[in-house]
Amino acid sequence: MFELKKIGLVKRASALLLDAILLAVLATGFMFLISLICNYSAQEAKARDYYNQWDKFRKDYIQEVADYYGFTYVEGDDGESYTITKVDEDGVIISASIDEVINALAKDEHKSDRMEEISAIYQKLPTILVVNAQYEYLYSLLFTIVSVGILLAYLILEFIIPIILKNGQTVGKKVFGICLVRPNCVKITNISLFARTLIGKYAIETMFPILLVFLFLFGGIGVLAIILLAAITLLNLILFIVTKNSTPIHDVIAVTVAADKSLQMIFKSEEELAENKANYKGFI
Repeated sequence: MFELKKIGLVKRASALLLDAILLAVLATGFMFLISLICNYSAQEAKARDYYNQWDKFRKDYIQEVADYYGFTYVEGDDGESYTITKVDEDGVIISASIDEVINALAKDEHKSDRMEEISAIYQKLPTILVVNAQYEYLYSLLFTIVSVGILLAYLILEFIIPIILKNGQTVGKKVFGICLVRPNCVKITNISLFARTLIGKYAIETMFPILLVFLFLFGGIGVLAIILLAAITLLNLILFIVTKNSTPIHDVIAVTVAADKSLQMIFKSEEELAENKANYKGFI
């Protein structure tokens, strides 16, 4: 009567899968709407235009400028990569950047007429600082769209709907007869449900891994992101295996457990639980 009625792994996984599908669909819809509001496509087109202008300039003129100033420019087989090198005073081959080649052109007061033409074309390009700033803005905008879209989806599916359906039931939990209770079988509060959703599921289990992926792709932290991502995944797996009620991170934070709704006795408060225990002992 006062024990948790555990649920099977298959039923629990099925509910999780259904909720994950609904979350993905709703989050995608929110992301699309937010991207329209933020005019993301126009910002992306602007960044792409900047890149194309610089890429065309590099492919059309950098070889010529590099040769003029004694650099060696080699285009990669993929059409995207390249190397710029120069032999220093000690005969050592050192790498250079497009900035160094362009700076030589910009500072040269006695350049040829051809270099003057190329310099004039260069002056019309957006500066590298502007290009980098546009891409940084694009990445931050993309991260904002993703994070807000997922947040709204979580608040609806994991907080608002469970309040309506009662006992922490999401759509998936409702379909498969699963509920949420505190470990002592007392009904969960809206505060714990909010902490479970916002801190556990959204912040720690979803956005932190997504942030690590963004930093891996765009932030340059490399293998550290993979290590941290593996660590949080392993922690969740360990908690699920070793805890008595197979409790993942979000349930540890909210002090909640999943139970079989059809079999579980749920007490409205600590007082009701204590009263039922007293009556049960008196009856025995």
